[in-house]
Amino acid sequence: MDGDGAPPVGEVLRGHGPVLVYRSRIGEGTPVVVKRMVDAQDSVAQRRFERERRFAHLLPHPSLPRLLAEGGDWIAFEALEETLPGPPVAAPIVAALLLHLADALAFIHARGVVHRDVKPAHVLFRDETPVLIDLGIAGTPGDDLQRDELSGTPAWMAPEQLAGGPVGPEADLWSLAALGLFLLTGQKPYSGDAEAVLRRRIAGEQPAFAVPESLQHDEPDLLHLLRAGLGEAAKRPSAADFVRLLAVRQSRG
Repeated sequence: MDGDGAPPVGEVLRGHGPVLVYRSRIGEGTPVVVKRMVDAQDSVAQRRFERERRFAHLLPHPSLPRLLAEGGDWIAFEALEETLPGPPVAAPIVAALLLHLADALAFIHARGVVHRDVKPAHVLFRDETPVLIDLGIAGTPGDDLQRDELSGTPAWMAPEQLAGGPVGPEADLWSLAALGLFLLTGQKPYSGDAEAVLRRRIAGEQPAFAVPESLQHDEPDLLHLLRAGLGEAAKRPSAADFVRLLAVRQSRG
């Protein structure tokens, strides 16, 4: 341990900004990913950090990361190594993966929490179970921190996140639907650097996934669900709807 009690710094995963993220080990060598506040003067980052710590205690779920240890200015999560398979991915595999992620979203949404940053880089695996990581910018729909930051990743955030207003659970479903279509087709909703994507989206560019005819023929129900997820916020299926419809699909084999 370092002088302040934090696990020693190993491989640095994010070294810029007010929060240092790195790999380490605790106890008898259990691998962890540590988030450590290194700029106590950044009040917004400090509030986000404490909010993530609180959510980690309040939101235990098989498809959310496990908090293993913590100190005054650090929190240590289980280390998850596996990443998403490279697209295109077979529809049954995509549907099963989305079922797990939608269940995690339904769980947090029922407790008033919105993830706000669902994207491929935030899906890792614990054995064969997909885990939606990083609640660093998660919040509640009325969270006043939303006034201080543009929350989300430009290519993967819901349209309403760009407007800077209240962001509700339906925003996570837009991102989940975009993730599903990406895995099926290999196409991102938007490509390019963050600044260019923001400019195009503000100008009104819509995501256009080119879906192969074979997929349209074989998976009309799955595609209908994902396209509905990209629709207007008020008309999107909820996370619970995703779970119900995907579970029915899975039961049919």
